[in-house]
Amino acid sequence: MLSFLSIFLGIAILCFVLLRLFLTSSPARIRKLLTWAIGFILLSVAVFFLYRTNGSFLWTLLFVLLPLFMRLKGLAQQIRNFTKTARGPSKGQSSSVQTAFLEMNLDHDSGRMTGTVRKGSFAGNRLEELNLEQLVQLLKEAEGDPKTVALLENFLEINYGAEWGNQKDTDESNIHTSEMSIDQALEILGLAANPSKSQIIEAHRRLIVANHPDRGGSTFLASQINKAKEVLLQTV
Repeated sequence: MLSFLSIFLGIAILCFVLLRLFLTSSPARIRKLLTWAIGFILLSVAVFFLYRTNGSFLWTLLFVLLPLFMRLKGLAQQIRNFTKTARGPSKGQSSSVQTAFLEMNLDHDSGRMTGTVRKGSFAGNRLEELNLEQLVQLLKEAEGDPKTVALLENFLEINYGAEWGNQKDTDESNIHTSEMSIDQALEILGLAANPSKSQIIEAHRRLIVANHPDRGGSTFLASQINKAKEVLLQTV
């Protein structure tokens, strides 16, 4: 009887110590500690029964301990989940990206996008401090830079929602009536002066594949790419 009490008391103390370690350790260390703990418990129980029964119930013990092992494995997963929940999201994690017009940051904890304008009429201004009208103007200035256009449209969608959607529809309806210069068309397609017909077609094909709305691209930018092709083909 005393041996039973000693073993279970030892296991209880071990579990208490491990639980404290789980709450203050990294997930990788938790997995390592749990593996050692389960191994120690199984070995202790096996040695005890082997000593008490001279091995006669060893196979029975195996079938008894196997379900216990599976339960402990599930418990380990629950403890890991609890540890992650108790700690909350990691702090200070962010991603940054830079284009010709923008330097932007995404905060992983809040999902908030911030940035600084690097080029154009609003150079030096914080992106989040510009109003909708100013952001739309910046979008028009950057229409020759697909990366900037994509980032700005995401920023507008997140921060202005339906208001930006209405503005976007208005802008797209005016695309076909607005004039585009040859210089603007060259900039949009990334071509030098006096391109050949094959160069225009190839540049258009490359850009429209990368920015087509069916592939998640910008409808505004796709319209500008198509218009740039039309403008330049009229010059060859």
